[in-house]
Order: sequence, then structure tokens, then C-alpha cells
Amino acid sequence: MRPRWIVSARYDLAFFIGSCVLTFAFYGLYRAAHHLGFFLHGDSILITYFFFTALFDHPHIFQTFARTHADRTEFQKRKGLYTWGLAGFIAVGFIGVALKLEAYLIVGAAIYGTWHIIKQHYGFLKIYKALNDDRAPLDNWLDGLTYFTGMFACFFQDYGDVRGPLVVYGSVSVRVPNLPGDWGEGLWVVFLVLLTLFGFRQVGRAMLGQRVNLPKILLMLSALGTHYFVFFVTATPFLVAEALETAFHDVQYHAWMAHYEKRRFPGIRHVALKWGLTALAYGLIVGVIEIKGLLAPESWAMWAFIPFTMVVIFHYFVDGLIWRIRDYPELGTLLLKPNN
Repeated sequence: MRPRWIVSARYDLAFFIGSCVLTFAFYGLYRAAHHLGFFLHGDSILITYFFFTALFDHPHIFQTFARTHADRTEFQKRKGLYTWGLAGFIAVGFIGVALKLEAYLIVGAAIYGTWHIIKQHYGFLKIYKALNDDRAPLDNWLDGLTYFTGMFACFFQDYGDVRGPLVVYGSVSVRVPNLPGDWGEGLWVVFLVLLTLFGFRQVGRAMLGQRVNLPKILLMLSALGTHYFVFFVTATPFLVAEALETAFHDVQYHAWMAHYEKRRFPGIRHVALKWGLTALAYGLIVGVIEIKGLLAPESWAMWAFIPFTMVVIFHYFVDGLIWRIRDYPELGTLLLKPNN
């Protein structure tokens, strides 16, 4: 039996799985960026981060509003959260800057973002399991344990045994809890055992003539592989590591939102293109402000960037609510029905 995909094999392989190549593309950009002396004075950290944050990350944040504010049904369901709640997030950000805690906001948003990325990949994993009737209790447990153990082994490898301040950029730094370095090493050993069992399980299913869930396997390999590359193989500055980890996630989200917008607003011509171009314009504006704030932390730009930082955190929070297909069966029907 042929595997089932969310949109199509070509679309899913290009955007939901194959976009993992952006992790390696941005690493290549970082290694070569110092040759671009005409742009940001050849600062390879800022060059890499600007292309990431302006062209990928902040545009994907803006796309959330298609689901929260443009969808009238969803907006009315949580109107308070999408108005006063959002204003509250922004207010907390300004209070943080007034207390000179902007570095903590940036690092806190990045750590929260890592959990957000881990959850998004797992959400796609569960969709592929549901679409391909991959619901055996043994597989559910083994898939989940292998995935989360591997992801957290990578995370603790990078954030374990941090003995000094974590430098965001320039003079912007923050002290983070010094997690035991053994955590990452111990989890890695457990992960390798689980990964071996996972591999044997797939071989066993094939030998028994049972379906092997190819989309699930490819997604797990891409998610775990990119995190291994970012946290184990490379040693890059904070902002670059954020770009390497997140770019894959960003394109996944853009592709998911384009699929959603076409299905949810069929009467609007080129709706996904319009949202995409608007999101790109938003990202370019925010990216310029963010780079200016990093270059001059005491300038107006850091204050101007705070609302956008809090919108990022707001996005992480609401995304955990608005895409729970078990809570929105009509959303599952809309997005997971086969293309005509």
C-alpha cells in the first residue's frame, strides 16, 4: 500500500521534510558570509542571522495571524486572548526592558522556541502516523520515546555544563542555569539504544508484510539529523545556532499555512501568495529593527523590537492551542482530506 501524505508526496518531501537542507545551507552561509564585506561589515554572525530572521523566521510568525485573527470563527472563540492577551504579552516585554532584562527575554524566547520546534516536528509525526494507520501501542511508545529522547539529548548537549555567561551578541549576554553535562551524555546513550530498537522494529514490520510508515521515518531522520548537526557536530554562536535549528521549522510552517489558507479561504484568489508576500514585508521590517537593536542595545531599536519579540513568544503559546486537531475535528477534515 502506498504511503499517505498530508498534501502530496512532492509537496511534503519538499517542504515538510526536505526543507531540512536549509540547516546546512545556513551553515554554509555562515562559513562564507565574512566574504560579504559590503553587507553588515562582513559580520558573518549578523549576516547569517539577518537572512534567517528577516526572510524566514519573522515572516512565519506573521503567518499565525491568518489562523488567529483572519479566521473569524477562531477569533471569536478566543477574542480576549487575541486582543487583551496579546497586549499583555507586549506589556510584559516593555517591563522586562525597563528592568534591563532584554537578554533574558531573547534567550528565554529561544529556549521556548526549541520546545516549540520539537513539538511541531512531533505534530507532523503524529499526523503521518494517523494518515498511515500507524497506531500500534508498541510503535506509539517506541516512536515517541526515540524522538523525544534524541531531541533532548541534543539540547542538553549544547546547554549542559555552561560555566560562563551565554553571549547572545556583542555585549548582550545572560547567565543560564548550569545543567549537568552528564545529562546529555546519558540521554544520548539511551537514545542510541532506542534508535536501534526503532530500526529493528521497522525491519520486523517489513518482514511480516506490515506497512512501513515511510513519511514518519523520513521526518524523524530529518528532525533528529538536523538537531544532531546543530548541537553535536557544529559549534556556532548563539544567533547562528538559532538560525540553523529554526529555518527547517520555519519552512514547514510556511508550507502548512499555505495549505491551510488555500483550504480555509478558497474564495480569495492567490490567498497563500498574498499572505506570504505580506509576511515577507513584515519580516524585512522587523529584521532591520532587530539587527539595529543588536548593534546598539541602548538605542531606540531595542525598545522598538520588544513588541515583535513578544509576538514571537505569543506565537509559541497560541500555536499550542490552535492546531490541536483532536480539539478541532473540522480542521482535521479540512486539512487532511485528499486532494481532488
